[in-house]
Amino acid sequence: MTTISKSGWKIPKPPLKQFAAIIGAIAVFMIMAVSSPRAETRQATLLLKADTVIEISYISVEGGKEAQLMTDYLPKILPIVEKHGGKMLGSFSVSAVTGGEITPQMIVLFEWPSLEAREEMHADRDAQDLFPLRDDALTFFKQALFTVDEDTQLTLYEDKTYEFFNAWTTFAAAVSLPAYFTLSDAPKQRYGPPTFIASLKPLENALAGDYLLAPDMAGIVEWNNTAAYFGLIADPGFQLAAPLLSASVSRLDMVHTKFVFPQ
Repeated sequence: MTTISKSGWKIPKPPLKQFAAIIGAIAVFMIMAVSSPRAETRQATLLLKADTVIEISYISVEGGKEAQLMTDYLPKILPIVEKHGGKMLGSFSVSAVTGGEITPQMIVLFEWPSLEAREEMHADRDAQDLFPLRDDALTFFKQALFTVDEDTQLTLYEDKTYEFFNAWTTFAAAVSLPAYFTLSDAPKQRYGPPTFIASLKPLENALAGDYLLAPDMAGIVEWNNTAAYFGLIADPGFQLAAPLLSASVSRLDMVHTKFVFPQ
């Protein structure tokens, strides 16, 4: 298993629009993009398979080193990933961090046939030769490994916002979390409502590492936009439910993103 040399909390200055576009171009043959029934709005579908390991990478790139990652690393590592049965599912550009302890610029999803296949890729000598290029280019790198209980198809829209969340739950969550969802349902209806589109199950027996996140629960939520989120948390009705959420989690990372469509 490779280790990450830079896993600190440095927040990069500019958003990486160019980086997002190139990531999307690399993924073009992996993602089925179709025309949306809503005028001028693109959509795409991603399939999260129940019999696979889903790897979510949270990354930020040091300014000036985008070419190092995009030209020297990505085109060379992806064939090695594919050799071991993995593939990139898609990428998301971070538009806002609304809570928690991670501050990435990008989120990238990978699929692996098994945890063993992923570890074989990390042990591959050709991959290990490339990892220093990646590590040197990144100011932030975290990953989390998940499964889904059943095949989950995501339909992603250009005009929607997608929240990736990781939650570390408390002992009280068994009671307080269901109560939170019940009490917060009515105010949520006034702001979209936000919709859970994927429930991600943390992978059991995953290897530990300082760059690996290990939440108790995680998922993807579709919002109309980030303004709807801030409207919700300011809503008096939601504020009645908020203490129940606070009692349910010791940490809650929430990152708002836009799906990166192939160019």
